[in-house]
Amino acid sequence: MKRLIKKSHFDNVNALRFMAFLAIFLAHAFITYNQQIKVSTLYSDLRQFTSNINDAAYSLLFILTAFLNTWSIFEERFIYKKMNVLRFYMRRVFSVLPLYFIAFLLGNYIAPMLAGSLNMPTWEKIIEWKYLLFVFNFGYVETWNPLLGFTGNMWSIAVSIQFLIVWPFLMDLFRRNETIMFGLLLFVFAGFTWLTGGDPSFKFHSLNYLPEFVAGSFVAYISFFKYSSYNRLKENTRRTIGSVYLLFIVFLVLRSKVLNQFPEVPQFVLHFTEKVLIAGTLAYFLFEQNFNSNSVLKMAKLKFMTFPGKIAQSLYTYMPLGIVVGFITTAFLVDTETLTSVTLLRPFIALFVTFAVSIFSHEYLEKKFLRRKKNYNPTREYNPVGLPDAKTKSS
Repeated sequence: MKRLIKKSHFDNVNALRFMAFLAIFLAHAFITYNQQIKVSTLYSDLRQFTSNINDAAYSLLFILTAFLNTWSIFEERFIYKKMNVLRFYMRRVFSVLPLYFIAFLLGNYIAPMLAGSLNMPTWEKIIEWKYLLFVFNFGYVETWNPLLGFTGNMWSIAVSIQFLIVWPFLMDLFRRNETIMFGLLLFVFAGFTWLTGGDPSFKFHSLNYLPEFVAGSFVAYISFFKYSSYNRLKENTRRTIGSVYLLFIVFLVLRSKVLNQFPEVPQFVLHFTEKVLIAGTLAYFLFEQNFNSNSVLKMAKLKFMTFPGKIAQSLYTYMPLGIVVGFITTAFLVDTETLTSVTLLRPFIALFVTFAVSIFSHEYLEKKFLRRKKNYNPTREYNPVGLPDAKTKSS
């Protein structure tokens, strides 16, 4: 009798997912129409910092997507000598699309009706055909305000789906020449950045995230096949790892000041350099969390982050709903907005509602699709012999 394969598992990935979600949540949760609060130094600095970690969080999510799916392709090749593209797509259909379409129904149909009855601002609807064809990220402009729509944050899912559609074919085309593919993709990104001049309006374009997809895939590439670079990175000391973390945190805090030190450098050069360095650093964090035994802290040891990471996609999908409910509830409870109500009470209520809805959705809706997803897993018994780090533990 055939048995499901013993697939690789990465203990720390769920915690990293939750960290990314939390950063994105904080970047959107501090909503206020009070001008006095908006112009305060503390609020301005808080929004600036959360904006910086928001960008890094999205980069981390794309890196995780590239890493896990590239590893999955390598793993299936290891078993069957080739991969089944249809089976690859079906696994993604059951894990990604249900929530994507739920967000569409909420954002384009249910929420606008509720907004009208509550006298809230006019909701921005995503053009249906663009959303359903996973291309609405092209030309999308961030509003930073979930009160204007539920589906805006789904732009990142559209980008991920575009990646998942083309990636199996690129991996097949450049099989055994993956490094050439990585180099070509970075060259395409460089050309794209040069043509757009680093224009911020192209922030949500799929090509803008090629460094993240390359970085995540490269980690899977060197780790699965245990190349020399894998062995060198695995030997990094705790002091080295801690120094990289510290420098990255300092950069996030001082990002604007650091970038302003280079006024003469063309914008596209700054953009290219920053994107590549951030993607490379985050990929390094992913590597050390899953393969290095000298980590300062394995995120999976923080148990309070591991479970939320398992439902991170649900949390991300229902985040706008939670923020809207938090805004309405706070407005009802507090007569006059204060910095405390905006930065503490409102986000707390929003996070609580987001968790409650996400847990309910995961238990009674998503699990049904995830069970179907298992039908498309490889069925040959597989124990990753010769790949001792394929299943990594948090210890």
